Amino acid sequence: MSRKPRILLIPNVAWWIIGEMGQQIIARFGDRYDFYFVPEGIFERRPDLLRAFIPSVDAIHCLNESSIELFRDLNPETLPPIVAWIHHVTEWSPQHQLAGERSAALTVCTEGWKRDIAPRVSARLPITVVPHGVDLDFFRRRDVPEGSFGIPSKRFVIGFIGTKGSDRDRGRKGTDTLLEVIRRSAALLPDLHVVLGGPGWESELEGLRALGVSASATGYIPKDDLPLLYSALDVYLMTSRVEGGPCTVFEAMACGTPVVATRVGAVPDLIIDGVNGYSTEVDDVDGLVNAIAQLDRERERHREIAKRARETVSAWPWSVALTSLGSVYDSLTQVKRQVEPGPAWMKEPAKILRSSSAADAVAHVIAPVRDGRLHPAKALQSFSEMANTRSPLDLLRGLAMLRGWTYRATSGSSFPEGEGNDERLIRDREHYAGRRS
Repeated sequence: MSRKPRILLIPNVAWWIIGEMGQQIIARFGDRYDFYFVPEGIFERRPDLLRAFIPSVDAIHCLNESSIELFRDLNPETLPPIVAWIHHVTEWSPQHQLAGERSAALTVCTEGWKRDIAPRVSARLPITVVPHGVDLDFFRRRDVPEGSFGIPSKRFVIGFIGTKGSDRDRGRKGTDTLLEVIRRSAALLPDLHVVLGGPGWESELEGLRALGVSASATGYIPKDDLPLLYSALDVYLMTSRVEGGPCTVFEAMACGTPVVATRVGAVPDLIIDGVNGYSTEVDDVDGLVNAIAQLDRERERHREIAKRARETVSAWPWSVALTSLGSVYDSLTQVKRQVEPGPAWMKEPAKILRSSSAADAVAHVIAPVRDGRLHPAKALQSFSEMANTRSPLDLLRGLAMLRGWTYRATSGSSFPEGEGNDERLIRDREHYAGRRS
């Protein structure tokens, strides 16, 4: 093959951990493959764009099982090989089932998830463990100005980072356990302060303060502030019942913050109790409280654990964590398949990434501005954070992509039609417009 193989990456959103994973994949394997990064919401709005890509790429990687819905009603024989990434399973859903049926391979984050998912899919379907990684240059210890994040001076600070809404998935984040651990820890530790990081915690903050617990909430946290927040904590507390990573545990450890967590996701692979952190079984309130109290009481142990936490995740940079993905891509792109040249704009994958990230950010701020829930100035700030750009030109490019003014298929491009394809894609676009626009 004279050209580099082409792989279409489809994250559920362009930012946060899944979007970052996509960009880290590009950084790791960009010398071997041409990657096209387009979030699923853009394809739901622009089914014609999906029509342009399908005949013109060698493989597709759905970075979240939700993206497999784009291909539900398409003839599998007309599609490139697809690999789907299943990060966690709270309940085996139709999307998970479809991912197992339509994929040529699956990727998962831990050996535990591989063991859990393998009996649910065909024995012939390869499942590759691709662990989470962390950006060690970005997530590192920072000097924290006094008073940051509403933290009073000379306090022992525990914190959690996540949106309140993330617990709606059958309580998988363990918010009830989190609040009980906080209440009981406050009763033991008079100098305790709690930081609830992320949006949606106003009622919980009010409830804790009513109980006399010193607490603050950050609201939305720009990514640039995350290392500072982790560095402001003496303990990062994670009480989830189901996780793929989570990324916050990696990030906290990279910032030299001891973690007290339930044994889910990658936690058993990362934490050695009493050495580089503490872990307990799910919903073990006593164990979580005792670990926090021990870290407050034994400050020398706290310092040693903080040091070893950073050392542990130093072995998990993205460049290393993603290594096993190379063999997955090699196997998929070796499948004999006639691939069309595609439209001329496919020659600029990096520009497509910038435009699609901007388009995804624009799509997520349109409705709040239109409904009066978000001031235009704040919307512009949100756009710049989600799209990772302050360029007005990128904003215009994103809007143009959403409207279909750019990145149009050439008249000669073919698309593997199947019964109901156009109707389904149009229906998805209309559904997406009502759900997110």
